[in-house]
Amino acid sequence: MQRAMERESLNSWQQRLRNAAHQAGLPRFWRWWTSELATLIPAAWRGAIQRRLARPIVELGDGEAVFWRFDFSDGASRLSVAERVSLMGDPATVQAAGRAAVSKIAPAAASARRPAVIVVLAPRHVLRKQLALPAAVEENLAQALAYDLDRHTPFRADQLYFDATVIDRDAAKKTIRVDWASALRTLVDGARRQVEEWGASVLAVVPGPAQASLPALNLIPVEARPRAMHWRRWKVWVPLAAVAGFALAAVMVPLAQKREYAIALNRVTEDARQRAETADALRQQLERFQGDYNFVLAKKYAYPNSVQVLDDVTRILPDDTWLTQFELKTSFKGKERQREMLLRGESANAGKLIGLLEESKLVEQAALRSPTTKIQPGPGEVFDLGAQLRTLPPPSPAPVVPVAGTPGAPLPAAAPVPLPPAAAVPLPAPAPSASESETPTASESESPTTSESDAPSKSDPNPPVDAARPAPSKAPKQHRRVRS
Repeated sequence: MQRAMERESLNSWQQRLRNAAHQAGLPRFWRWWTSELATLIPAAWRGAIQRRLARPIVELGDGEAVFWRFDFSDGASRLSVAERVSLMGDPATVQAAGRAAVSKIAPAAASARRPAVIVVLAPRHVLRKQLALPAAVEENLAQALAYDLDRHTPFRADQLYFDATVIDRDAAKKTIRVDWASALRTLVDGARRQVEEWGASVLAVVPGPAQASLPALNLIPVEARPRAMHWRRWKVWVPLAAVAGFALAAVMVPLAQKREYAIALNRVTEDARQRAETADALRQQLERFQGDYNFVLAKKYAYPNSVQVLDDVTRILPDDTWLTQFELKTSFKGKERQREMLLRGESANAGKLIGLLEESKLVEQAALRSPTTKIQPGPGEVFDLGAQLRTLPPPSPAPVVPVAGTPGAPLPAAAPVPLPPAAAVPLPAPAPSASESETPTASESESPTTSESDAPSKSDPNPPVDAARPAPSKAPKQHRRVRS
């Protein structure tokens, strides 16, 4: 009982899947797809497949059994009579003739196992019709037809075998058209028994007449139908396993090759990455060294040095002006560094000095720090000026070349190193006249004072000389003209 319930449940699920496939149009698509693919298969292969799938037909008529077999030519199949066996006469003779006919239609399978055949009943032994039913009964079609069996046949349900298949669907009207057939159980069981005694295995009992395209009906009950055992044959599994192996190899071999190629690329990429990191570290180190080296030079050459400023001021100031104090100092405005120049002295026209200093390329923002003081007696003025030193553009970098005679490979090109600007060398002043050199005044003997460490003081007879600056020339000292 439990096994019957399980079989019924399995059949119900199969029917549901079949109905869902029909509703989705899969059978129609399958037929179209296989027909399109069939044209791509060689004719010899296509004929071999059709002969492999074809099953001999045994048609049982009135007193005679006709054995049909399929003949294939040019991709088309047709039925031809292989043998005729009379059912009238001695049972032993009929038995022997039937076995001989089965051996003739399936000689290859006769020695190995029972050949599978399809039994066709004569049309007059089968009740067949087409029914229009609601689409809702498609899911349980066999059960619905069993309840309504007395409307289609005069026999009771326990006297008949029937089967039905859906051949058309009308989605607009929500109806289905069913091909239904039934036959007496005694007739179906007798036909099966007769063919099986001849040494064949009956796959299906279908309504006649015999034709190349048989209906999808089977009057054998579901529980009595032979199970498809051909999938367990090694002749099927070995080719399928070989095909699966080739397909798997066709997929896995390119993947393995691509994997090896990817691993090789990863090695190359890792090597390139390490070299790039090494080069980047060297570049950063070089930039850091270059920045540390150029920082001092940038601070040193950001503003003109004291000699340049002193020479420029000496050239700019007129002859009626002399200095009592010359001072350069550094101040900070926030984070910005500034260099200031302070001038104190006497001049015939102190206001004119601001315009002269503004014309200089080393000084800017010149202004009086305090009002001028008139000198009594005389036309001169005492002034106190302040100005900002201009920032100079960085000098052009020069490449560092290796020292000649260095053994080994040439040194790598170093970062450009800025060179200091050439210090302006003051031109020698014209020699003073005899009258001026003979009668110097007290004011002429005074030299300007500075607050810088590199400026000479009055009390130091031997002022220090910066090694980076040029030695003072032996030119005669220039004196400013003073009032009498």
